[in-house]
Amino acid sequence: MKRLVLFLFLCAVSAVAAPTAFGFSNAFDYKGHVKGQPNASVGFFVGRGDGGHRKVAGFTVNQIPYTCSDAPPGATTGWRFKDRMRIRRDRTFEGTGDWVGLPLDPTGSVSGKFRKGGVAVGDFKLRGELAGAGTHCHTGLLEWRATKQQPPT
Repeated sequence: MKRLVLFLFLCAVSAVAAPTAFGFSNAFDYKGHVKGQPNASVGFFVGRGDGGHRKVAGFTVNQIPYTCSDAPPGATTGWRFKDRMRIRRDRTFEGTGDWVGLPLDPTGSVSGKFRKGGVAVGDFKLRGELAGAGTHCHTGLLEWRATKQQPPT
């Protein structure tokens, strides 16, 4: 019984902490939205890796709708793609793997392309225990668009 209470408490704290931990601040290099989802947002950083190559890091999504085969539909709090993704010469990036969230970590993919004028576009998807332990949920393939943010003055 104590473990159940502890688990429920941690889930409740995580639901409150996740939006804060993966919240959208002005610190993201690129911020944007998900096509057809007015409340959903994306954000990420662009930096240099150890070898000097440009990389996308901290790709984060928030308020993403999902459906489940064994739970009611809902919307995610905040999930961050775990890996950094190298930006290729053709200005594209992609990755497949884990998304980090509390308390569960789904899997999925993200891809994108940088366009001229400080715009990036792409798609992503998540699948796994988005509605809680033991659930089977997915977002489907969702398109996103983000614009480069001006550095604070």
